[in-house]
Amino acid sequence: MQAMVVRQIDTPLGPMIAEASKLGLTKLHWSNEVITSSKTRSDHLDCAERWVSAYFSGENAPEPILDFTGLTDFRQHISLTLQKNVRFGQMTTYGDLAKSARKSGASRAVGSTMAKNPWTLLVPCHRVVKSDGGLGNYSAADGIKTKAWLLNHEKRLMK
Repeated sequence: MQAMVVRQIDTPLGPMIAEASKLGLTKLHWSNEVITSSKTRSDHLDCAERWVSAYFSGENAPEPILDFTGLTDFRQHISLTLQKNVRFGQMTTYGDLAKSARKSGASRAVGSTMAKNPWTLLVPCHRVVKSDGGLGNYSAADGIKTKAWLLNHEKRLMK
């Protein structure tokens, strides 16, 4: 098992916790948990902190390398498809994400993958909505209120 390093990153929606291995970022999620940031230097955590700051200020920054260890091939494929195809300010549906990943009919499995997403914001599960236009679920931070805030934030910055 690889040693993990962690860091708290402050955001307008509360603190996020970034966790990294030597291979890349293993988690990025909101948490009110009090942590002691690792003293060990980590390029992956530095990159994550710059990226999160850029996200909230509407700027571009290189995306951190993700460590997919422990994810099934399906979850990795769906995560990469979302990250690659649905850009800042865009939205997709669970069904359309399944189709773009060449997994037609797997919208429920896509929803399950989004619910277990270890990289909030980086793998932008908040951009995946229901086919009827409803927001669907969101398990990060303050739930559906956070999802709506993030979508509105991106919409504002796209103007």
